[in-house]
Amino acid sequence: MTNSIRTSRTPVACISAFFVSAAALAQAPPTKESPEGELQEIVVTAQKRAENINDVPLSIATASGDELRERGIYDPTQLEVLAPGFSYQKSSYGVPVFSLRGVGFYDTTQGVTPAVAVYVDQIPLPYSAMTRGAGLDVERVEVLKGPQGTLFGQNSTGGAVNYIAAKPRDSLGYGTTVDYGRFNALNFEGYLTGPLTSTLRARVAVRVEHQDDRQFSYTRNATLGRKEYRAARLLLDWDPISALFHSLERRLRYTGPPGSTACLPVD
Repeated sequence: MTNSIRTSRTPVACISAFFVSAAALAQAPPTKESPEGELQEIVVTAQKRAENINDVPLSIATASGDELRERGIYDPTQLEVLAPGFSYQKSSYGVPVFSLRGVGFYDTTQGVTPAVAVYVDQIPLPYSAMTRGAGLDVERVEVLKGPQGTLFGQNSTGGAVNYIAAKPRDSLGYGTTVDYGRFNALNFEGYLTGPLTSTLRARVAVRVEHQDDRQFSYTRNATLGRKEYRAARLLLDWDPISALFHSLERRLRYTGPPGSTACLPVD
């Protein structure tokens, strides 16, 4: 049985990262608070512009970042509990294979174009092996069902999963989420955001996952179950003048053992 401990407003240490230029992305405006019992407006960017979900002629399943955390969804492989028709399986080499409405593409190699594309801030992750960590500190996720064109840069026959990262704020904000369970399983996620200057805002997010071995061999020195995973993202928003807006983003990811480091492209 897993015990969950959730805390908020805990300082998060700043980390250093490199910067890669990325295009400015459409952001959904915050929804106004509705009277009790009245449905709130859900805004999505499935057509690369902020729209009411009822005005978009697509089959979409969406959830906010708070809802994802409440359900314990931190990775695209866990979206089965959110989006009907979405399924996940792991290939013989550990590469995730996503399917929507039964449409997927099973292949054991890492460098194969998936039938269900995954995006972060409307930028495609071309291979499914790169999708771990896409759910780090997100504002919301949108699961688009059915064939998708090249609106976001990569077409797909099954559908698309679009993560929208939480953006920097004009005021100081921070928070953490901590889960602890058997075999010393520890999952930590935290963020820190705020203004650096009058025109520059930043947001740093980190996630750490650890678990000790859960199986041991009686005949040889071998174990199973150990997990080490770390991911970080730095997002900068700069608007020197009202007519110019620029966003810089960098993601780093480490998985082990055996250890390997991968930098996810964002431009």
